[in-house]
Amino acid sequence: MKFEDAIGELNAAYFFREFTFSSNTFKPNPTAELELADKVVWLDDLLVVYQVKERNAPSGTTSENERKWFAKEIVKHATRQIRDTLSYLKTYPQIELSNNRGHMFNLATAQVDRPHKLVVYSPHKLLPSECALQKYHRSKTAGVIHLIQSAAYLGILDTLVTPTEIGEYLSFREALVDQWRDSVSKVSEKALVGQYLRNLPREKPGPQFVKYVDLLGQKQEGWDICPIINLFLERKTTANPLTSDYTVIRELAKLNRANMRVFRERWLFSMEKALTNEPCLPTRFTASNGCGFVFVPLRQDDLPHRRNALVNFTVLNKYDQKLDRCVGLSFIAEGNGNWCDVQWFVLESPWKEDLKLQGLLDKSYPFRPVKPRRIERYGFIEETE
Repeated sequence: MKFEDAIGELNAAYFFREFTFSSNTFKPNPTAELELADKVVWLDDLLVVYQVKERNAPSGTTSENERKWFAKEIVKHATRQIRDTLSYLKTYPQIELSNNRGHMFNLATAQVDRPHKLVVYSPHKLLPSECALQKYHRSKTAGVIHLIQSAAYLGILDTLVTPTEIGEYLSFREALVDQWRDSVSKVSEKALVGQYLRNLPREKPGPQFVKYVDLLGQKQEGWDICPIINLFLERKTTANPLTSDYTVIRELAKLNRANMRVFRERWLFSMEKALTNEPCLPTRFTASNGCGFVFVPLRQDDLPHRRNALVNFTVLNKYDQKLDRCVGLSFIAEGNGNWCDVQWFVLESPWKEDLKLQGLLDKSYPFRPVKPRRIERYGFIEETE
């Protein structure tokens, strides 16, 4: 597999196929064709533009040859392709690209104030250390462009996993560059990731932060909802337009791991209650990004009224929690009661006062009380003597 294709597959796995774009040519007019950077990730206000480089050095190469390759292909050519891409996004109103699901989107509609710019490269082992350690290139027009070796990039994905956290790390990394400049290039990528995990942007980068990656106690167990996201389009039974389906997937993909844990707990609880075919009040939570979720376990006798129940509970939760966005899920046992069908409903609109809805809530409150609680995102196993 080509290195560029391997990076595309990694991105699709961690950022999901719906939000990754591997095709990179578009036609601003019928007679012209332009080329974007090699890979793009776009998830609402998260936009990551990648240029990918692999060094296939001739036999007998030298450290000096590898230094020249780095200066020419990474610092000059790769960063120029990223600058050109950002220019295209500002210039052309139509940049139609197919995502890794085969659905077309106009990338020019991405309104992102601070896109992330990355050059991911695979070097030869003779690349001089001062080049290999270089973490960024500062462009007069594009700002900070991250330079990350392929092994280090895989380590970032494997540690942070969710799109939200990877995007936050890139912002954190850029802030470190702005404050500490070349000190960033004197430590490993793993040390920078560890510093992000402890959220210490004002401290000078140093090797002492490496241990926090090793001590990270929260892995996929207990919070991984990737199978739900990856299989959503294949298994959905709700007759919603594709735009609504993407709204659901976007809201799930934007959750951090702490929110994903809460989502998964309520998903499993609701499924269990639906399979018992006993009455149960809905459960709900509001994610860190401001989107509400309400989980509605239903009995099989509720099947004729399922859609109305789902819509009503979603509307009432959105109003009760004063939300602009809310996703509802209903669970009902199917067949012999050994599996659940899940349907979804999405509401997006600015919250406004509604006396009729408030009256319904005052008359018969249909929810469990919401208890605010603080959730630590990263758990660390403490070192002992």
